[in-house]
Amino acid sequence: MRNRLHCKSLLAHLLAVCICLSLSAPALATKDNDGFWAIFSTTDALPSSDDNGRWLYWFDAQARYFDLGTGVNIYLVRPGLGYKLNDNVSAWAGYARLRSRNQSGAVIDEDRYWQQLSWTAGRWNDGTLSMRTRLEQRSVSSGDDTRVVLRFLAKYVRPIGTDGKRYLSIGVEPFLDLNDTDWGGKSGPGQNRTSIGVGWRVSEKLSIEASYMNQLIWVDGGEDRVNHLGTLNFKVKL
Repeated sequence: MRNRLHCKSLLAHLLAVCICLSLSAPALATKDNDGFWAIFSTTDALPSSDDNGRWLYWFDAQARYFDLGTGVNIYLVRPGLGYKLNDNVSAWAGYARLRSRNQSGAVIDEDRYWQQLSWTAGRWNDGTLSMRTRLEQRSVSSGDDTRVVLRFLAKYVRPIGTDGKRYLSIGVEPFLDLNDTDWGGKSGPGQNRTSIGVGWRVSEKLSIEASYMNQLIWVDGGEDRVNHLGTLNFKVKL
């Protein structure tokens, strides 16, 4: 029991340190942008009568505006299938399709295959600390190479008030590019996302979460970028 409490405390402190580092890092960046992400997401157990609901589904769709007033910069759809290994751990695999448009109007399509391990680290200070490790293989229409990206998300969710409908959400997600590609970028740290927001459980089937995200992107041979993003996520159980 003591070891479990020590592990939870260590993970919580690690999350706090990562957030502080990510918020201080943008001071070194040279280019800031505003933006907004609209997100629809759904994940739940697949209907079944003989496996105790171990098979899971995942789907999210996003519209990302990085330059406000210029239209949608990125569309994303991402389905996935998962299997619950136990009450706290699940394994996933899926595919994502992106279409992006840069400031010059050029359109680039991107395919991503992804594998993921998600787990609940435990409860801490009346909230829940969860982790997610995702490996992605990315290919784009403007290049021949496949980029491999490792992502790690730590997220803390804590109820606000006594009705159980509102909650605070804090997350940090660093990205590590594992190889060089012919379409830009070298191996090493790619970006870091830090978010803080509030959510409202409207019903058993719907939650709405509004957040601020600080997205720090390291650019090889150019100006690093910081995107200050508002996000609105509609989380649905079908």
